[in-house]
Amino acid sequence: MNESAYNAQLRDWQKVIPASQPGQGHIEQPGGFANPVWQTRKHAPAQFELDLQAALEEVFAAGATELPEVVQGLNKAGCLDRTGAQWTEDSFQREMAVLGR
Repeated sequence: MNESAYNAQLRDWQKVIPASQPGQGHIEQPGGFANPVWQTRKHAPAQFELDLQAALEEVFAAGATELPEVVQGLNKAGCLDRTGAQWTEDSFQREMAVLGR
């Protein structure tokens, strides 16, 4: 049995030819494609989530790499948790577990 007889609706795989120059091929340029932020969610992000995202971007851009630095950076930026309290390592890890579902 040949492969096309198995399922005629299947598309042929595109042969990937590695690029000889960096930046070529199938790597997307930042901002050059549609990427809905809620692509794996049932709803758009809440304002709290958007604010947390923006604060995290600033904290990581400032060089934070470890959990205590991230928590300290969020608190320094005035970003509060869902209850309106300052972040702790425990509250941050719980929130990431909720958002990561």
